[in-house]
Amino acid sequence: MDDFDAQRRRLTAFLGLLFTSEIISILLSLARPAVRLGAAGDGVPVRLGGAPLLPAAAAWPVWRGRPLDFLGAVDFAELAVFGTIPGLPRTGTAAFYYASETPRPWGDASGQRDGWRVFTGDLHPAEPPPGTVSYPPAELGAAPFLSLPSPQEPVMRRLERVHRGFLAEYEQLHAVWSRHVTPETPAHQLGGWPDLVQRPVGPDCLYASTGRPLETLDAPELSADDLAAADDWRLLLQLDSDDRLGWYWGDPGRVYFCSHRSAPLEGAWLTVQAT
Repeated sequence: MDDFDAQRRRLTAFLGLLFTSEIISILLSLARPAVRLGAAGDGVPVRLGGAPLLPAAAAWPVWRGRPLDFLGAVDFAELAVFGTIPGLPRTGTAAFYYASETPRPWGDASGQRDGWRVFTGDLHPAEPPPGTVSYPPAELGAAPFLSLPSPQEPVMRRLERVHRGFLAEYEQLHAVWSRHVTPETPAHQLGGWPDLVQRPVGPDCLYASTGRPLETLDAPELSADDLAAADDWRLLLQLDSDDRLGWYWGDPGRVYFCSHRSAPLEGAWLTVQAT
């Protein structure tokens, strides 16, 4: 996979086939560096599943009497070779836990907050308690890519209101670019714009984490304050359904850990989308 500069040049040439210089400039400013997790041996290794890690003094996390399941750990220092990726730390390791078996929390209500956990700091091997689902280890290769916002994102809808007809062409471009930078599935990812199954995750995280019912969320009509607050929620880790690990979140289905720009990773919110 090319580095970010090479991808930006390719993306610029690609955009020039469809859009005016004004729209090209806007889309390039929106492109976010990210890391995809693909085939083993392709880039920096990242390990999902396998033996769990916890801080030495931490109790095993529990949700509604069920122990959470270990999904994997990411060593961010190993990813620093790709350069700065907004929203991802440059050092440290984070371990991700989730009540992954059904009935599982979808992150659509504030009362589900204990249904997932992110641990950082000095992590050590931990013995899982009875009732925990253990997933097989999978080593995936991390590689950099430039992510573009999905057509459902509010910023794309705003562009359509100014440049009528833009969105229909952009939907085609987004699909082609996504296949270029993530040619294989499952689509696991760190940072960047999420690969959406249904709708933007930022407004969902904003509403659910602050106790506001998602039924009252009307993404196209969000206030300016809510749009800015939703944008503060950025994708940390996207986990796709994956037969290698025994994960099935839906068809398609994805789990999104999102972090708030002003909060530590331990405050990450989770949301699930599936068809």
